[in-house]
Amino acid sequence: MGFSLIELMVTLAVMAVLALASMPFARQWIDSNRQMQARNLLWETVSQTRALALRNPEHVTGSAIAARLQQQGRSLQVLRGAGEDVLWQGELPRGGDYRLAGADDYADADALQASADLLACVAFDNRGQRLPAAASCSSGATHSRIAIGMNSQDPLYVDLL
Repeated sequence: MGFSLIELMVTLAVMAVLALASMPFARQWIDSNRQMQARNLLWETVSQTRALALRNPEHVTGSAIAARLQQQGRSLQVLRGAGEDVLWQGELPRGGDYRLAGADDYADADALQASADLLACVAFDNRGQRLPAAASCSSGATHSRIAIGMNSQDPLYVDLL
């Protein structure tokens, strides 16, 4: 016993409609997954940078840079002191927005994308505290977190401590 051509065509049409209806949900799930991956990577990078700053291999004192977190394209890097020696590196997922943020949350994904405070570099001293006015790596004194956005997802945050 087999299927007629009409039965086969109806089955294929129903499957196509169901596949089209599920596309937005699948896209949202993928964006959410990428956003969580980016948050975890940023948390790991901040932790690696602070740990390096506390180890202080360059023996810096005072308010000199002991370690830096730097973003170049999709690459996150942990650098020793004010130099260019990359000690750790990770790759951010495609399509994300990474901004420096204060204590207040962004209202939504559009507010995050409209912000001009792009993540470029964050410096830490030998006590593991953020240096907001470091010469080669300045971020505002009010920036205490990194906001992560992925398309239309509400932002997630990683504290710089």
